Parts: sequence; C-alpha cells; structure tokens
Amino acid sequence: MHYSTSGDAVACGRAGNNLTSTSTPDQVSCKSCQRSLVKTESSAPAKKSTPSLAELRKQRMAKASPTAFCFKANWRDRLTALPGSSRLPRGVVPQRLV
Repeated sequence: MHYSTSGDAVACGRAGNNLTSTSTPDQVSCKSCQRSLVKTESSAPAKKSTPSLAELRKQRMAKASPTAFCFKANWRDRLTALPGSSRLPRGVVPQRLV
C-alpha cells in the first residue's frame, strides 16, 4: 500500500490504475512512501546551524561597543599634538609636490 493524502497522487511518485493508497501511516507497505513519511516527521524541528549575516553583524556590533583602550587612536592623537608637520601620521595630510 502507498501513502496518499489525496486520491490522485502517492508519496513515492508512482502512477497507475492498480495502486492502492491509504492516508494512515500505519498501513503503508511501500518503502519509498515510508521514507517520505519519516522525512516529513523529522524535518519539523530543523535548527539552523549557521547564523545569518545580520545576526553576525549584530554580534560584532555588540562586541565592538564596549571598547576599552585603542592604542592606534591614542598614538595618532599624541603624534598630532606634537609641534611640526613631520610628526603627523602617514596618510593624514596629502603629499606636497616638490
């Protein structure tokens, strides 16, 4: 016996005039139909294994907000506070033509 919720199509995909079908899973004897029944039962509590990009972005922003001390920013501030243009960090001022 094959599994079918409607009278015209069976779960295993076979077609014919002599197919017997039932809507109760206990009476199904076709192995393909039984496998399709097991797949539908086990796929309901499916859990996503990898987080989405939006979730990763939220996690990164949550981690980035409580920053303690940034050595690069502190060093850049110290260099810009020194007198003379030669103490500026590279890339801040465009290069002058010589």
